[in-house]
Amino acid sequence: MQSSLRALGYTVLDLNKNNDLRVFLAGHLKSVFATLRINCVIDVGAHVGEYGRMLRQFGYAGRIVSIEPVRAAFERLQSAAAGDRDWLTLQLACGSTEEVRSINLFRLDVLNSLLPPSENFREIDPDGVLTTETVTVRRLDSLLDDALKSIDRPRVFLKTDTQGFDLEVLKGAGDRIHEVVGLQSEVALQPLYEDVPNYLQFLSYCREIGFAPTGFFPIFHSPLTQQMVEMDAVLTRSANGAGANGNRQKNLDR
Repeated sequence: MQSSLRALGYTVLDLNKNNDLRVFLAGHLKSVFATLRINCVIDVGAHVGEYGRMLRQFGYAGRIVSIEPVRAAFERLQSAAAGDRDWLTLQLACGSTEEVRSINLFRLDVLNSLLPPSENFREIDPDGVLTTETVTVRRLDSLLDDALKSIDRPRVFLKTDTQGFDLEVLKGAGDRIHEVVGLQSEVALQPLYEDVPNYLQFLSYCREIGFAPTGFFPIFHSPLTQQMVEMDAVLTRSANGAGANGNRQKNLDR
């Protein structure tokens, strides 16, 4: 079976093994989680629960807190998490300011965003915004106490996939970002939404709050130029990363 799939150009991955799988996102995360002893994952922009299912499939047994603002996606997320006592769900968006605002909904619902689409977006979804939905936006630092409740010595991994709003999510953690030991974020090389910081700005911010990259994983490329449009970045707290504090954090949040 495996040899037949290889002949067709497919790669067979066994997530129970730990060899070269570090170059793939799931295998890399498995290794990172083991090294950091992760026992709580905050999944911001959970969509319908794909990330949580992946974590359970590769053997992560700790708490998952999945956060998704859009009603239709959240209902499917709840179904995915049903029966899993340590997989919690919240119908919210996260950002740097607590507010109520509209989220743009697209034909491809994985592209739903609090930001308006840019010119680059038309290559992927020429239909543009179909409608909007009103959602509640909360800061992460206001959610962490409940998320970590009853966990002895929390080791937190933060995943953000918010279609251009990821930096705002990190800023919303405030001083409590030092409680996060690892993170994964979607990073734009060719922004699909307006006012999205480029990948160099994002990675610079992560460095300033104490994180260094462990891996970059392409999400997709432009069908016209074959240039990378978005990637997932996985980062862990660096040995000398003191986290957010004092004037440095205030300057970054301006």
